[in-house]
Amino acid sequence: MAKMMRRSIRRALPGRDRWHALQEYATGEANVEEFRLLRARDSAVSSVVATQSAPTKTIDWASWESKISNKETLQCLKDFHSQQSALLDAVLKENHLGAVHEQKAGWELFDEAKVSCSKSVEKSQQILRNGARALWISFQNPPVNMLSQSEWLDADQYWQAFVEKHHFYHNHIASAVEDPESKEYDAKQKADLLKKWEAFDGRGTVRQNNKLLYQRPSYEYYDLYRGTLIEHMIFYLTKTGGDARLFPENMPVQWFAEIYDTRFKVYNVLQRRKRLEHESTLKRAVTHDFHPEDLEHDGEGHFGKLIARETAVTELTVGRLMGNYVLFSDAYIPVQTGTAFYRALQADGGKGTFYSLGGDVHCLFYKPAGEALTMPDPKDCFTALADHASMTGRRFEVGYAAAFECFTDV
Repeated sequence: MAKMMRRSIRRALPGRDRWHALQEYATGEANVEEFRLLRARDSAVSSVVATQSAPTKTIDWASWESKISNKETLQCLKDFHSQQSALLDAVLKENHLGAVHEQKAGWELFDEAKVSCSKSVEKSQQILRNGARALWISFQNPPVNMLSQSEWLDADQYWQAFVEKHHFYHNHIASAVEDPESKEYDAKQKADLLKKWEAFDGRGTVRQNNKLLYQRPSYEYYDLYRGTLIEHMIFYLTKTGGDARLFPENMPVQWFAEIYDTRFKVYNVLQRRKRLEHESTLKRAVTHDFHPEDLEHDGEGHFGKLIARETAVTELTVGRLMGNYVLFSDAYIPVQTGTAFYRALQADGGKGTFYSLGGDVHCLFYKPAGEALTMPDPKDCFTALADHASMTGRRFEVGYAAAFECFTDV
């Protein structure tokens, strides 16, 4: 059995002299040296195998019977070994080549199989030629957007039929519910095309009443550009102190110029901040302060929340001032802290008079002697607030401070 296994292995594996030729492909001194050592080891193994001429040892069953206590398992192994050895010996003794030569009947089936395979090969070659011809024609044809009935389309019946059948684009996922080549589908597409031609923007605008954007009233412009409406409305309310219900149809051109100038001032500060962060961190994308990452999709919601937050803070501040009658005390100096008390006395050297509205009002009012107080400038108020925040260890964000200062300038 061992000899038979060695013979079968020799038949299955390639000869040693074949892989020796691979030495020609070894490049470099290290690879050549490794291949030389490998061939030396192969020669040593071959010489050892050649010197071993002793016959193959048989299994000593008597020795195994004395060592294994389970006689039934041993007997099963012995019978299986004897059966397999006898089967392999019988296979080796048979003359397979002679049996093939003695087979005379049944060759017509083999011949028929050869003829069938030949026909299949011819059919495959024909399909291959037709596919190559179709690819060549498709490559030589111009793209669909270059179709011209005055040139090659008249001679190419395939593309002519394609153009005639497919007037409109069709999503073939919906082919189960509609036929893209039916007359009903063509009528539907024509009706949709006419509807889209007659109505442009979804607001009932047709060709008869269509106007350009600059010819339309401003409310349609603001309906389309919501961000511009918020910007202009904030400027109008801050500039005039009026009511949103009296927002003009068209603001003066000087106001538009002032809006643009204010916007450029704010973005000048934000862009410098963005540039510093971009150069220091080397990030691929950096957004402006107080801006969302996706301005196109998230800008409206982001600035809506920002305006709502500023509105809430302003309402809380105004409510606190109104609760202590501080908001409209223009002719008096409200005093709620020791610093405010000291500055009130410095206004006229302490010659004025303090007034109190009762114990439930947490504020004193100082009226300086002499002329009435002038209305303070909003920018001076912002400067005082910013100085107070800086002296108490806090500071406004640069972009917020720039926007706040521009707001006070308006």
